[in-house]
Amino acid sequence: MKKHCSTLLPLLLMLLVGGCAVDNNYLHSADFADYLRRDGIEVAKVRELPPDPFRATEAAAVTVAGSEVGVYKYDQTARVQVERLKRIAREKRLYIIGIPYPVVVHGSFVFFGLDRNPAKRKILKTIEKFK
Repeated sequence: MKKHCSTLLPLLLMLLVGGCAVDNNYLHSADFADYLRRDGIEVAKVRELPPDPFRATEAAAVTVAGSEVGVYKYDQTARVQVERLKRIAREKRLYIIGIPYPVVVHGSFVFFGLDRNPAKRKILKTIEKFK
């Protein structure tokens, strides 16, 4: 019994983290644009972003409905990235110059700028498929 508990505990912890439990670490930030297009959402532009402001490993800006959505990837093979992602998932926000902005966490990715996007509901449905 003790052996089974030790193997199940990490799995249970992953499930409790919520959005982080999705296995999409193999994807890249810019891949999200392809998922949007598959769902019939028009993507005007995709550009690379510096991941540094939020200490992510990579980032892209995807323009949908005239508004940019930031897609930040945190590499779940790096312990420090996993811890950072867990904190963001708990707080459900990122800070720019001390000002909190709401985010959505799904697997290895943090989505920024959805709150002001006119296509928010459609984008949220696509985020659920991003795996």
